[in-house]
Formats: sequence, C-alpha cells, structure tokens
Amino acid sequence: MNAQSQVIPRGTGIKHLKTGTKISVRFFTAVLIVTTVILVILGIYDYRAENVIKDLNDHSAMIETLRSEIIHYDEILTMSARMAAATQDTRWVERYKIYEPRLTAAINQAIVLSPGVYRKETDRNNMGKIKLLEMEHKAFDLIKSGQGKEAMEILFCEQYEIQKKNYIQAIEKLNRFLKRQMEDALLVEKSKENFGRLTFITVLIMLLLSLLFIIRIARQSQAALVESNYQLSLRTLELDQLTQTLDLQVQERTSKLEAALKELQKTHDDLKHVQTQLLQSEKFSAIGQLAAGIAHEINNPIGFINSNMQTLEQYAVTYNALLKILSDLGNAYQNNDQQEIAAVIESWEKIRHAANIDFIHSDIVNLIRESQEGAEKIRKIIVDLRAFASPDKGGVDSVNIESLLESVLNVVWNEIKYKAELRKDYGHVPLVSCDPQKMAQVLVSLLINASQAIKGKGIISLKTYMVEGHVAIDIVDTGCGIPPENVTKIFDPFFTTKPVGQGVGLGLSVSYDIVKKHGGTITFKTQVGQGTTFTIKLPLVAVSANGRLSIGDNI
Repeated sequence: MNAQSQVIPRGTGIKHLKTGTKISVRFFTAVLIVTTVILVILGIYDYRAENVIKDLNDHSAMIETLRSEIIHYDEILTMSARMAAATQDTRWVERYKIYEPRLTAAINQAIVLSPGVYRKETDRNNMGKIKLLEMEHKAFDLIKSGQGKEAMEILFCEQYEIQKKNYIQAIEKLNRFLKRQMEDALLVEKSKENFGRLTFITVLIMLLLSLLFIIRIARQSQAALVESNYQLSLRTLELDQLTQTLDLQVQERTSKLEAALKELQKTHDDLKHVQTQLLQSEKFSAIGQLAAGIAHEINNPIGFINSNMQTLEQYAVTYNALLKILSDLGNAYQNNDQQEIAAVIESWEKIRHAANIDFIHSDIVNLIRESQEGAEKIRKIIVDLRAFASPDKGGVDSVNIESLLESVLNVVWNEIKYKAELRKDYGHVPLVSCDPQKMAQVLVSLLINASQAIKGKGIISLKTYMVEGHVAIDIVDTGCGIPPENVTKIFDPFFTTKPVGQGVGLGLSVSYDIVKKHGGTITFKTQVGQGTTFTIKLPLVAVSANGRLSIGDNI
C-alpha cells in the first residue's frame, strides 16, 4: 500500500465518533449525572446526620453543665442563708441576692432545653426549688426583724433538709432521664449515618463502573483527536508568531509607561516639596505677625527683672556695709575695747534704721521670686515658640489637646489680650494621636483669625469635649462674622479678606488639609455681626487614607 493510500481525509475520525458512539455517550452521561446527583444527596444527608449528632452531644453537655450549675448555686444559696442566720451579717444576704438570679436563670434554661416528655418533671423540680426559696426568704425577713434564732430554726429544721434532699434527688433523676433520652437519640442518628454511608459506597461503585465505560469510549475517540491535534499544532505556530509580535509591542508600551511613571513620580515629589514649602511659608507668616507681640511679651518680664537686679544691687551695698560693721564688732570684742564696741553698735543702729533692714529682708525674697517667675515666663514663651517654629518632622504622638492649647496661647497671647477676654471651658478630654506641630499650626491660625475678626473689645471662648468618640475643640469669637458670599470660599487656597500684610490666604486651607489628614473634620457656624464658631473634631487614633496611624508614623 503506497503512501497516498494511507492518508486519512480530514474530519473522518470525528465523523466516525459522532455516528458510532453517539448513543453510548448519551446513555453513560445520563448515568453519570444521575449517580452524581445521588452522591450529592447522600453527602448532604450524611452531613446533616453528623450535625444532628454534634447538636445532640452539645445539647447533652449543656444540660450536664446546667445541672452542675444548679447544684452549685443551690449550695451557695443554702450556705449564704444559713451563715446570714448564724452571724446576723447582711453581707451574706447580699451574696444570696447575687447568686439567686443566677440559679433562677439556670433553672429556666434547663426548662427550655428539656424535651416535652420531661417538662412536667422539670416543672416539678422548679416548684420544689420555689418552696426552698420561700423558706429562705421567710428566714431573711426574720433576720431583718432581729429574730435570728427563729430564722435558724427554719434553715436548720428537718423539713428544710428533707425538701432540699428531695430537690437534689429530683434533679439527679431528671438528669438520668435526659441522658438516657440523648443516648437513644444518638443511637438512632448513628444508625441513619451508617446506612447513608453504606448507600454512598454502593452508589460510588456504580459511578466508577460508569467512568470505566466512558473511558472506553474516550479511547475510541483518541484516533480522531490525533488529527485535530495536528491542526491545532499548525494554529499554535501561527499564535506563537503573533505572540512574539505582541511581546515586542508590549515591551515598547511598557518602556513608555515606565518613563511616564517616572515623570509622574518626579512631578508628585515636586508637588510634595511645594506643599511643604507652602506649609512652612504659612507658619513663617504667622510667626511674622506674632513677632512684635512675642517681643513685647518677652520685654515686659525682662524689664522688671532688670529693675529687680538694680534694686538688689542697692541692697547688696547695704548688706556689705552691715557685714563690715559685723567685722569691726568682732575685732572690738577680741580687743575688749568697750568704747569701740559702743561706737560700732551705734553705727549699726544708724544704718539699720536708715536702710530699713526689715523691709529689705522681706523685699529680697519678693524680688527673687518675681525675677524667677519672669524668667520662667520668658523660658516658656521661647520653648513654645521654638516648638511651633521648628521644622515639622511629621511624627504622630499622643497629645493632650488642652496642654497644646495652653502652649499655643503663650505664643499668640499678645494678639489676644488687648482685644478680647479669653474664656476657657476644658472638658479634660483623653489624649489624641496626632502631629503636635501641625495641630499647633491649625490652632494658631484659628486663634489669630478670631482675634483679627474682633473690632474693639470682644470675647474669645475655648471649649474641649467628647462627641461621638471624637475629641472636639470649639473656638468661638464675638467678631464681625463671615459674609454669606464668602462662606463657600474660606477654605480655598489664597482666599483672604484681610489687608495686605496680614496673611496670604493659606491659613484655613492648610488647617483644613491638616485636620482631614488626621481623619478629622473642621466646620464652622457664623452670623454677621455676632461672631463665628470653628469646631475641630479629631478621632482618638489618627486615621489617614491608608488606614490607622501608629505613634511615630508620618502624616
């Protein structure tokens, strides 16, 4: 037979498969589907049986636990009642009141869990316990009226012991009934489970036989699939060529995308740098506005410290003269020169009366104390100013908002004290996780705005409190308010109604961004001619767009 006679026409194998095995494939496919459905049903049945057995075991364990709790609580109540009667101590009565509801709850739960056939027995146990409780409550009433002996007679009498013994025996009997019922139910369910598994194995064997027949049919179709594989190999070669072409195009596009990504990253870094510069610019703007006032606040204590030093210098001259007199007096005593001693004492009296030594002695203490207070005020202003003006590290820390407000007030106090009366209403709120420098910048901006909004003399009020799990800060001024046409613009960058030199319009915009990055909100209410209230709400734990922030993280 030549080579040409061996060539099989395309599609012959597949056509033979369709005509010769079509009926067999349908038959065994139907058998496979039916068998699979039966296996699924048996699997569900077996799963249900396992769950029923588990529920019965859990039910049995729960009833046993309740039985133990009922006996335990009953013993505690009996002991508490008897100790109360024996000692006349009301603490045992309080202990009784603690455990009585627990016993009642355990009994009620046991009643619910008991099958209907044993419900009467459970109710009978409950009635027995009620009789015991009535006897114990009657004893408590006698104790309250001072009849401790009669109460002991009730709690230690034979009737009480018999009632308690019958109650315990009834509980044990009910528990045995329930255990027997649970064991019978478990046997029934396990029998069902074993039957289901046996049926499952039988059906599985039928499924395997069906698979063997299907495998036989599959082998018959293998020859036809060889031709199809040949055609697929040709298609695969064509796809490989297309894939190589696509790979080259993808590499080219990837290179362009990487270049674009680098450019975007550079632009993003530039924007972050500009944002940092804007934040620092706004901070320096605030410092510039506060500089004269801070200098004045520092100059006042320096002035009276300098005056105190001059006074102390005069007092030092007087003390040096007194020390010289004391030295001369010592020499006169050593020489036993009575005339010299009298002269020195006379000089002492003249200087003491002329210089008013008693006043100097008390005034020196006041001068030193005042100078120390002035130096401490200067130190605090410088520390607070340095903390506000130093470059922002962007770290999250646990911050006391009220202490931060006090620190900010030290910086802006000269802006406020001549224009407004300051009122504080601190709610002693918990610590907040935030960036203290950024939050101080927000508070400085709002306080400066509040002061500048007041024409003449007004009031600025600060309030801290908790609301909906957030720490809230209210900054209220009695200034001119915000006109309606500007209400929607105040958080826009570079928007300002102030004269030139009093701001660049970034304060509220920057403040809004800072609070938002902490996961908080900043809102306001205003009325023209009445004033404005800004409210900041911060979560106790700072939350950014990327999730919860920890101590030390950057905002």
